[in-house]
Amino acid sequence: MKTISIAEFEILVARNDWQREQGLEVVEHLNRRILEWDEENESPDLIDIPHVFGWASKTSTLDGIKITYTEGFNYDECEPDSLSTGTEGQDDVWYVEGVAVVDEDGDELNVHELSDYLDSDFSSIDYGVLKIEQITDIDVDKDSDMETFTLEIDNAPSIRFAGELIASAASSDNQAMGGGYISQNDRWTELSLYKTKGGKFICHRIGRTRWYGERDRFSGKVCETLIEVKEFFGHRWLAKELYAEASIDDAVEVE
Repeated sequence: MKTISIAEFEILVARNDWQREQGLEVVEHLNRRILEWDEENESPDLIDIPHVFGWASKTSTLDGIKITYTEGFNYDECEPDSLSTGTEGQDDVWYVEGVAVVDEDGDELNVHELSDYLDSDFSSIDYGVLKIEQITDIDVDKDSDMETFTLEIDNAPSIRFAGELIASAASSDNQAMGGGYISQNDRWTELSLYKTKGGKFICHRIGRTRWYGERDRFSGKVCETLIEVKEFFGHRWLAKELYAEASIDDAVEVE
């Protein structure tokens, strides 16, 4: 193993001919449980959110010297905004192999001291390859005159389709239309029903909130029949408003 000075190390790490390679490994899938308000049922609801944990590494090699950076990552499935990365709790973050670096007194610097001389080229990780955000295409047609929608779904792929909105209903008179209006009801539900170019129904429910520490909730389903639509939305008053706007018969025939 060669020995070099700090000045030589600075020149070495500044070279632009390092070979870079990164690695991403998912090591565990767990459900994390959170308590959220269910506006439709007007009660708190325990939600299981699929969560992913893993390790990432960035290895740089040049002239028999290898420098490796490692960090942990975690995220909620299909939720790119939930991605969190870092080195907290790690005993070892950097590894330097193939070279020893000494100061003016001939004392060898440890890997923590050497890391102060390394820029982000040695530690930046491209998490785009994880493809956390996923989209399911339903009747997508780029040449169609119909509008293309992309609907967010919690912990599942978003739904993208060409079609039209045929009905909507909300439990608030001021349903997030903008303008900064805040009503006394700071939680409400929005229901939307779409029909795709191919004739499928797309059901979408949003549980909106303005409460601190809470987040909007999104659910949806691709349906082949109106029976499936009514199974998704149910038969409470808000769903009945939606059915009325869509001219869907929600009556039960009794002999």
